[in-house]
Amino acid sequence: MKKARDLNLLLKTTRRISSTPKMDPSDRYCFSPILRWNPEVENYFIKAYGADHFSVISKALTRPSSYSCVRVNTLKSTSDAVIEKLLKIIKEKGFDGDCHGKEGLEPDENVGSPPEESLKKGPIVKCHIPGLDYVLFVKGSGPHVIDYGYVPGAPPKEVIVSRKCAEAVLRGAQVFVPGVLACSAHVEKGDTVAVSVAIEQRNPNGGWASGMTRGTVLQGLQTDPYYFERNGLYIGQGTTTMSRAGLFRASEGIAVDMNDRVFRLPSFYDVLEGEIFLQNLPSIVAAHALDPQKGERILDMCAAPGGKTTAIAILMKDEGELVAIDRSHNKAQVIQKLAFEMSLTCITTYKLDALKAIRQRNETDDINTNQSSNSLRFDDEKASSSTTEGFNLDKTCKDNVSNAIEDGGTYVSKADIRKAMRRMRNGPGRNQCLGGRVENSKGFYPDSFDRVLLDAPCSALGLRPRLFVGEETIDSLKRHATYQRRMFDQAVKLVRPGGVIVYSTCTINPGENEAVVRYALNTYKFLSLASQVSSSFLPLTVNFTSQA
Repeated sequence: MKKARDLNLLLKTTRRISSTPKMDPSDRYCFSPILRWNPEVENYFIKAYGADHFSVISKALTRPSSYSCVRVNTLKSTSDAVIEKLLKIIKEKGFDGDCHGKEGLEPDENVGSPPEESLKKGPIVKCHIPGLDYVLFVKGSGPHVIDYGYVPGAPPKEVIVSRKCAEAVLRGAQVFVPGVLACSAHVEKGDTVAVSVAIEQRNPNGGWASGMTRGTVLQGLQTDPYYFERNGLYIGQGTTTMSRAGLFRASEGIAVDMNDRVFRLPSFYDVLEGEIFLQNLPSIVAAHALDPQKGERILDMCAAPGGKTTAIAILMKDEGELVAIDRSHNKAQVIQKLAFEMSLTCITTYKLDALKAIRQRNETDDINTNQSSNSLRFDDEKASSSTTEGFNLDKTCKDNVSNAIEDGGTYVSKADIRKAMRRMRNGPGRNQCLGGRVENSKGFYPDSFDRVLLDAPCSALGLRPRLFVGEETIDSLKRHATYQRRMFDQAVKLVRPGGVIVYSTCTINPGENEAVVRYALNTYKFLSLASQVSSSFLPLTVNFTSQA
């Protein structure tokens, strides 16, 4: 099957070569992506926004913001103190914050937006929005023209990365090992390589995939996989940190140190941990619109990965009860880990599907189950906190068993002893690390919360940069909207009379934004629209007030 697919790809490429004229290297080795929309979806958006406006939106989506947005943890620091520290770090790293691209390229579509206008005053500025002075904008730059060192007959060495990896690199990240798909032959540690991206292509089964086997050898010829499809999809140049063999043998680590990027945004990896949090401005605005107060009980539906959750907790001064739920245990654990790392104690995390968040009054709490699970978690944490230094594990475990039997305790099997020994030797497992195990929840009674944040799962067509949108169809957009309405029904029942609901998305789809707002106001007459935030750089945040 694989041989047949590769042969088919080779035949298609050969036909392309015979019918394609020679291309100017400057047209190939550049960054000029074009979003390929589903035709029906494209027509839908053209009707919604107009052809010219949608063309501008579509182009802007392929580029990152010209600034990084940083939220200050006001429980540990101040905006002025963080600005002083960041300026020192930027100076030490020699980061060039010039917001203009090099000659030959148009400036970023963000020029003229409020953050960009503010950044003309300096490399780091506070947010101009009232009440958001704890948000900082750090200036970036781009797009830049990069000389990849192309010589006729001797193309540059190249690394192809996945689309998601490329989107992260455009936001300032490095190229990590899992994101590498293909590499030129004879690449050694320290070589300079051009980095391009493989965008998903339609496969014979009707699905979408990169269509490239990881570890593919690139020759720099037109017979390479998706050679022509990668025209205009070069995101920068970097230095390899390992050889070609290492790139596909290692399981983690930085593969390419990106030292020349099309878009240059400062990296905040391991920078002022605990004091700052890198977060998109719309996410910060959603938490701010909720206006959480100390001592309130607040619900964050679909809370993973926890950025908005921690923002709400800080606005509450870490006083009150903030319940964060997600239907995925692993994602809920990420929230709990983040809260633990930021020393936030008001956050309680549960594994719970937001569509099943309502609990009926006739249900009873399973107190015994909760007590036993809490006891088990305490025992696990106590065991995980033990160290092997100065102790004989075998003797310790056997002593514990004998003491338990003498005290009339429960018999401990040899399997449990071995498990405890492994935990003491190897450290805590996933369920015992940074905050402990995430508990399941049967839901909450109606009118249980003062405020509810519904950052609904959506088509995410407003996230930037975005290099692929082909898989979205009219039907999938409708399904998103239906799902969001069902979740809104749950939110309305959970908020108390006089409480507040904030609905937010990260999409440009009116069916998931304005249409859901109309549904809410028409279905629940006791809701009033308190405020709405929507612009070219903020998809949608809506604040409802319950009058019932």
